[in-house]
Amino acid sequence: MAALHLGKLAHLLGDPLTGAEFLEIVEHGALLVDDRGRILAAGDRADLEDRAGAACRVDHGSAWLLPGLVDGHSHFPQYHVTAAPGADLLDWLERSVFPAEARFVEEEYARAVAAAFVDRLLACGTTTAMVFGSQFVGANLALFDAAKAAGLRLIAGMTVMDRGAPKALLHKLNQARDGMEYLISHVQGDPLLHYAITPRFAPVCTAALLELCGDLHRAYPDSYVQTHINENPAEIRRTAELFPKERDYLAVYQHFGLIGRRSMLAHDIHVSDDQLQRIAYAQCGVCHCPTSNLYLGSGLFPLQRHVERGIAVAVGTDIGAGTRFSLWQELAEVYKLQQLQNYRLDTARLLYLGTLGGAVALELDQETGNFEAGKSADFLVLAPADCPYMAERLDRCESHEEQLFCLLHLATEREIRATYLAGRMVSHRQPLTP
Repeated sequence: MAALHLGKLAHLLGDPLTGAEFLEIVEHGALLVDDRGRILAAGDRADLEDRAGAACRVDHGSAWLLPGLVDGHSHFPQYHVTAAPGADLLDWLERSVFPAEARFVEEEYARAVAAAFVDRLLACGTTTAMVFGSQFVGANLALFDAAKAAGLRLIAGMTVMDRGAPKALLHKLNQARDGMEYLISHVQGDPLLHYAITPRFAPVCTAALLELCGDLHRAYPDSYVQTHINENPAEIRRTAELFPKERDYLAVYQHFGLIGRRSMLAHDIHVSDDQLQRIAYAQCGVCHCPTSNLYLGSGLFPLQRHVERGIAVAVGTDIGAGTRFSLWQELAEVYKLQQLQNYRLDTARLLYLGTLGGAVALELDQETGNFEAGKSADFLVLAPADCPYMAERLDRCESHEEQLFCLLHLATEREIRATYLAGRMVSHRQPLTP
């Protein structure tokens, strides 16, 4: 049935990275949701009470109602790889990641991990996620099925590669084609599930495999593309050695038709101005993964250079190089990494990157990202009053915007009391006790 959710409401009405004021905070807020899980209105509860009529009232007390978080990059088969050792990206892959990913050939194991992975994201307030899947078709089916059962909006695909890794993880061309087409058909028509063609990254893909990925993207234009780029200097050098005719890393993907509006490039740390110009022209998205970049010592993501060119930027947890499942906590790391580069992010810009900005980067902003009427009622309930220290800290703030800024740095998944997708509660945690 229809519902009127009551609480302190905050969301973005547009892109504050442009310099405009788009943050809306309503102290005595309300979110009116119809019986299909669509937002009818958001605003002051006094204005919506009469309109709500017989709708069920759900009073969240002093808790904040915030748009569901959008995780732009993560790895399902790295669920148990967090905090694994490795000198840098390539060494970490060989020592820790590839052995862990090989285990996903066991479908029973994959199904158990898929359920845990999805549940953890929802518990952290994530309602939309773009995820690298397994190398095995059965494991990817498990991930899609777990997302559908739990209610997570998911963009994912089979991670494909045909060199530079253990044999058990490599694909032959016909095997890769058959697997991807089968999975595309599996999610076709599902409003919450989307397929992403997923070449891991250029160093582990031959030209023939990248050409296949480009061909499939053209054959299925609604599909997404996700891959990695410019993360680590050694990776960039290896790409140049393997594709000597291409002028740079981005050109490799461009050559095979993998760069466009529905493409998401993870990391893009060591990027030239020329590459940025071409990414912007292609209207391609880029995902910043701060904890991962710090953990592997990859470098500092130049957010300001991307923003100045109008490139849509999402934020990702990048499990398992990232060490947190909470995108909310990743936003605090975004702030710190940009501080080191003298790029100041305020409350609005941080919240945007984790909500509406991520939805824009994934071309899902007509469906989710804020509380605009007609969108899916995807939101989280953040209850700082459940933590005595946090309640005391917020009492000392001079404005609601300052409170939200404080929460962006101090709140964790423990303060997320509930997560809703399309108006349905998909995760719930009992209030914390002192």
